[in-house]
Amino acid sequence: MTRSQGSGSDPADDGAKARVPRPGAPTTTVAVVGANLSGIVTLWSGGAAAMFGWSEDEALGRPIADLAEWGLSRKDVTEFLFMGTSGLWVHEHEVTTRAGVRMRLKTTASLVSGAEGMDEILASTTRIQLPEGRMRLAMTERPFRALLERGSDLVVICDRNLVISYAGPSLWQMFGCLPREVIGHSGWDYVHPEDLSTVRRDWEGAVRGAGEYRRLELRIRNGEGAWRWVEVRISNLVADVSIGAMVLNVRDITEQHETAEALASSEQLLQTIVDASVEGVCILDPEGAVVLANYQIAEMLAVNHGRLLAGYVWDFFDEETSEMLRQRLRQRALGARELYEFSFRRLDGQRRWLRVAGAPWYDQTGRYMGAVGMLTDITDQKRREELTGYGFGASAIPGRVADSPAYLAARFTERTAQLTSLNDLTPASQSGRPIPGLERLSRREIEVVRMLLLGDRVPVIARQLFISQSTVRNHLSSVFRKLGVSSQQELIVLLRERDPGERDS
Repeated sequence: MTRSQGSGSDPADDGAKARVPRPGAPTTTVAVVGANLSGIVTLWSGGAAAMFGWSEDEALGRPIADLAEWGLSRKDVTEFLFMGTSGLWVHEHEVTTRAGVRMRLKTTASLVSGAEGMDEILASTTRIQLPEGRMRLAMTERPFRALLERGSDLVVICDRNLVISYAGPSLWQMFGCLPREVIGHSGWDYVHPEDLSTVRRDWEGAVRGAGEYRRLELRIRNGEGAWRWVEVRISNLVADVSIGAMVLNVRDITEQHETAEALASSEQLLQTIVDASVEGVCILDPEGAVVLANYQIAEMLAVNHGRLLAGYVWDFFDEETSEMLRQRLRQRALGARELYEFSFRRLDGQRRWLRVAGAPWYDQTGRYMGAVGMLTDITDQKRREELTGYGFGASAIPGRVADSPAYLAARFTERTAQLTSLNDLTPASQSGRPIPGLERLSRREIEVVRMLLLGDRVPVIARQLFISQSTVRNHLSSVFRKLGVSSQQELIVLLRERDPGERDS
């Protein structure tokens, strides 16, 4: 795992790094001692100097056996060395210091990779207070346990104050730190300031109950001063005689957090762009559920935006329109893109027209995810076309739109009564009379006839209305029967619009 900067308050440059708090010195209540496999001291903390009476300069480079009577047998040392680099050793023993003071200590030790890559014995030692009236603890079978790290977890052992006494081999891989750089330090020094209150609450809850464990996410500073997101499981094993401490299982989840934050940022940016669009934008999943829709769509459909996002697109249209939209969504699944128009009656009763640019939606692997639609309300445009295209002035029927087949039929009839047909095929005596059968046309038949009069032919009409060409021809055959004509040409001659001024020229 790379030690790239994590999300959150990552320092971006050297100046930023200088402002990141560095860990303090190891606590003086804990002695941290390091030695190579020959027993020569390689690390002697301030706590060790205070506890054993030797300064750092005096201790470094000397045999560790010369600095105190450690109360360890050869068997104890051998037992420890068998642990290897994947385990730890916890032991209670009596020590006699330089000044001849005897004290009871608890030592947590491990075999780690040292500062120059050499094996190093690293031990964290704390003083044990004897119970009142008791001169010494009975010597028992020495506690012994190997905590093997599994997968990507890092094992850390702390006391109740979060002072670190052991850090597993994954420490370097995960945080770029050596065990000697963190053992004896307070874990609070590494927690992001914004996460401290949450971590303290969970930590105190875990400390209060034996066997208690908590799981939380927080940011930890690594060896480069960058913040990494980690998942930590806190286990209270104070009552376990083999450990007698708090155990943390740490897993780096920075990449997951960065991915989630990037996704959230992308979604927020997309929502901002969508909301700023003057057009309606809608994304549907393959089943027609609304994945994303802006407020313009809600206004077009006269529905609550929250209800729109929680529903299916079919919920907001009449049955005929819903079926048409289902057919078009099936076409999106086949990869089809199209531009089409349709009319519908909103839930508030108003009839509106929409123009839709539809396209399929795929994820990065090419898997079909649904459909994207860009919608424009063209009701006003359609109203103007209907008012002017059939020869009506705006003042004649203010505010009216084509809202029923009977109304459209009446407008066809009135316009036809004002015009003579092409080539004078319609007798003048009939120009003032309604065309028999026009009022019997269905809404779909009127749509087909209207497109025919606008110059569209059967293939174009079929594509725009999302029906087959044979269905268009069936509609036309029905129109022929109702109006008493036998061909498209006769129908056009009967109904074609012509400006009155053109007839007089």
